Amino acid sequence: MKRNLTVLFLMLAFAGYSQGKLTYGSGGSVYNSENQKVNTNLVRALMDTNPEALKLYNSGRSKKTWGNVLFYGGIGLVATNLIVAMNSDNNYTSTSKTIYNNNGTPIVTVVSVSSERSNMALAVIGGAMLVASIPIKIGYPKKIKAALEKYNNGLAETYKPEPKTTLIASTNQIGLRIEF
Repeated sequence: MKRNLTVLFLMLAFAGYSQGKLTYGSGGSVYNSENQKVNTNLVRALMDTNPEALKLYNSGRSKKTWGNVLFYGGIGLVATNLIVAMNSDNNYTSTSKTIYNNNGTPIVTVVSVSSERSNMALAVIGGAMLVASIPIKIGYPKKIKAALEKYNNGLAETYKPEPKTTLIASTNQIGLRIEF
């Protein structure tokens, strides 16, 4: 009986500490202790009491935004430039030269044709944007995880359980009720 009460007490104590903890999911998502996705604005509101964690979280979110802008912008530039280059007619320039004999009648006409390559500058810029987005997209989860860790550590420090103890008595029994 003692053992069961001790286990129950420890489980209630741990349950009290686990309330309000935030965890990191993939893609910058944040989940609460019930494993439900939490909106970004709600995360910011929860972290309002911990300015250091809020600053890290906002920094991570802005890194995610810039990484997405560079990544998808780079893909768009590369794809657009390649599609336009494949579907456009090549620019041909031709020059002709006619060789005449002594009588003034043409003997041979020589035609020289040259084509110009498509301009791939936008594809190169898009590729550079893609390469630049890689370290940004790798780095933002670290900032968000650090912010959540600071927030969760702050919860453990500021959480002070106030147990309420009540003596219950009736005609047949007596007991002690502890509420957390």
